[in-house]
Amino acid sequence: LSKMADLEQKITFEPPKFVTFKPKPEEQTREVTINNTFNKAVMFKMKTTRPGSFKMKPVYFSLQPNQTKSIKLHYSGCPANVKPNLKDRFSVIMAIVPKDAPADWDVEKIWEDQKMQVELADSVKRKVLRIHYEGYEEPADLPDKSDKKSKKKKKGASHDSVEDKKVGLPHAVATPHGAGSVVQPIVYIVYQGLPPREDVEVR
Repeated sequence: LSKMADLEQKITFEPPKFVTFKPKPEEQTREVTINNTFNKAVMFKMKTTRPGSFKMKPVYFSLQPNQTKSIKLHYSGCPANVKPNLKDRFSVIMAIVPKDAPADWDVEKIWEDQKMQVELADSVKRKVLRIHYEGYEEPADLPDKSDKKSKKKKKGASHDSVEDKKVGLPHAVATPHGAGSVVQPIVYIVYQGLPPREDVEVR
C-alpha cells in the first residue's frame, strides 16, 4: 500500500463522518477524537468552509504513533430565521512528518515551508467531516465525480445513396455506315431530380 492509502486506513476519527450542531442562535462546542495507529508521526491542519462561524482548537498539531487527541469544534450559532448552509464542513489535512524536519520543528511552520512541500505532497491526505444540523437530513457521502459524467453517444451518419440509372442502346443498330454495324453504347444518366431553387447558386 502507498503512504496515502496507509494514512487513510490508519488515522481514525470519532465521530467518523459528521459532527452535529443545533441550528440555533447559541454557542456550541463539540469534539472530534483523532487516533494515529500508523507507525510514523503524522502532522495535521484543520480547516473549515466558514471560519467566521466555526473555530477549531488546536488548528495545527501532530500525533506520534498510537497517540490520540481530541479537537474542540466551536460554533458561534445560527441567526434566528436563517436556514443553515447544509454544505458546511470541516477538513482535516494530514501528512507524514518529513524526515528532514528539524529537531525543534513547529507543525505550522513545516506546513508553510516551501522546501518541505515536495516531501509533504507524497503523503498528504484530506479527511472531510461534514456538519449535520439537527432537524435536517444527515449528510450523505458525495458521489464520485466520474459517476456524474454521462457518456456521449456517437451519432452514426446515415447517408442515403442515390444510384444513377443507366440506359443503353442496342449494340447493333442501323447507321449510315451500314446495317448491323456495331457502335459503342451510349450511356444516359437519369437524375433523381433537381435541387430546390433556393439551393441553386445564382450567377
